[in-house]
Amino acid sequence: MLYSDLFGKTRHNPPCDADSINAKLLTQAGFIEKLAAGIYNLLPLGYRVFNKINNIIEGEMDAVGGQRLLMPALHPIDIWKVTGRDRTMDDVLYRTHASGDKEFVFGPSHEETVTPLACKYIQSYKDLPLTVYQIQTKFRDEPRAKSGLLRGREFGMKDMYSFHVSEDDLDEYYEEVKQAYLNVYKRCDLKVHVIEASGGPFSDKFSHEFSVETPIGEDTVIVCEKCGTAQNLEIAEGKVANPDEKEEKELPLEEVDVERGFSVEDNAKAHNVPEYKILKSVVYEIEDEGLIGVVIRGDLNVSEVKLENYLKKRIRSASPETLKEMGLVQGYISPVNIPKNIKISFIGDHSIKNVKNFVTGANAHAKDYKNVNLARDFVIKDFTDLVEVKSGFECAKCNKPLKEIKAVEVGNIFKLGTRYSEAFGLNYTDKDGKLKPVVMGCYGIGNTRLIGTIVEVYHDDNGIVWPLGVAPYHAHIVSLGNDKSVTDKSMKLYKDLVDSGVEVLYDDRDESPGVKLNDADLIGIPLRLIVSKRTLEKDGVEWKERSSDKASDVKFVDLMEKVTKFISK
Repeated sequence: MLYSDLFGKTRHNPPCDADSINAKLLTQAGFIEKLAAGIYNLLPLGYRVFNKINNIIEGEMDAVGGQRLLMPALHPIDIWKVTGRDRTMDDVLYRTHASGDKEFVFGPSHEETVTPLACKYIQSYKDLPLTVYQIQTKFRDEPRAKSGLLRGREFGMKDMYSFHVSEDDLDEYYEEVKQAYLNVYKRCDLKVHVIEASGGPFSDKFSHEFSVETPIGEDTVIVCEKCGTAQNLEIAEGKVANPDEKEEKELPLEEVDVERGFSVEDNAKAHNVPEYKILKSVVYEIEDEGLIGVVIRGDLNVSEVKLENYLKKRIRSASPETLKEMGLVQGYISPVNIPKNIKISFIGDHSIKNVKNFVTGANAHAKDYKNVNLARDFVIKDFTDLVEVKSGFECAKCNKPLKEIKAVEVGNIFKLGTRYSEAFGLNYTDKDGKLKPVVMGCYGIGNTRLIGTIVEVYHDDNGIVWPLGVAPYHAHIVSLGNDKSVTDKSMKLYKDLVDSGVEVLYDDRDESPGVKLNDADLIGIPLRLIVSKRTLEKDGVEWKERSSDKASDVKFVDLMEKVTKFISK
């Protein structure tokens, strides 16, 4: 490709509204152009990267038996009502009406589409297992569309769905796909953490997320650098460090008057105790049920995902209005001497078992209890792990300190079980003639998000540094000066490389050397070949790899072999 013919050029300054490195560099280098918040045009350079990533994904999904198809992006609302996700995903659904006042949604995912499709072709165990996938555009009304290609309202995704006779068969295939995903990221030169994440409130199984460490990441991941364990913050397990202090005796329970704020910090200051001495009660509303209180050490936080997994129900924090209506006093709630007319039960995190003489609310305004002790002063219905793990906790596997990192999720895999097959009546007849629901799995990779993630990881002060496997071109020829011998030799080199199967961008513009070299760094193609009067005097080119600060002269007679080796490594 001649740069003078390329649609989409570099710009001197980054866009004023770029809120991330990938948004800044991809726009400035001519890979993308913003249409609206979370909606981008992929320009020719960007589309080449997009295709490189898709080809990698397609090869790995085909290798595990996936068959590529394409499903509609426009879905009748009726299929979403079957699963109830017209309600549970209402906040991100784009809705529209067609003739006859029929309602449709633009698909944020395709479980509701692929399952009734599978119903038409799966009848017997002989039809299973089966795996289909697509590379499609998704639509989600993100309230916080930001960070360039990392969080969009219209975005690309590879979504794959597998169908099985049993959980065991799904489990085996799930591991194959996990490895295929690792292959994809390796070929994109990305180091990923395989993160254990929640399977949702209705499943005891974990899902897995694939995350790349980067400061712009919105996900917090808990990792152990010793044994390699990585977990999503929401469900991470770790050992809570016990306070380093001498054994205490239980002191008599005491009610005191106090003026303080509602926070744990305010409470600890008011009583001159460390925050772990505060017995914190957090109240939640359980879907279709009443209230539940979670009792935890004051210096720790409740993982709401763990709580949902424990209850097998959706939850939400109780509002001040709900607390007041139920007779609870915000900021002073505790399981100690709670009035009998208040209908609430309490469960506890394990962290409260080893602390004596807590401070907590007395279920009345401006009144607290001191020297509160488990079993003597209050009873807990049940104990479970409900703590949100953070840095400083110990790894549950090797006892080494855990670390928090910021990461971008670039894919996830999930065991759906029979949730969708039961909703749509997707059954098969087994060998004994019995009708059983098909077991399903789903597997997603955000391909446009991968573009943004790669740029977040691979860049320097001068621009993008594309890994060879996903770069828009292998080589970037830059001719310096208007001397006819330079332009003629540059064009001949361009044609020779293209004829040899090398992907080349040739900057043939009549621009200054500074502009051309700066643009080459900004665009970030792995290999830069400079042709100038100086290099022609040495019968060669200047060889400069984008990932290196070093440059060297290579003679034309050796150049083709060296380029071939470079692009095949």
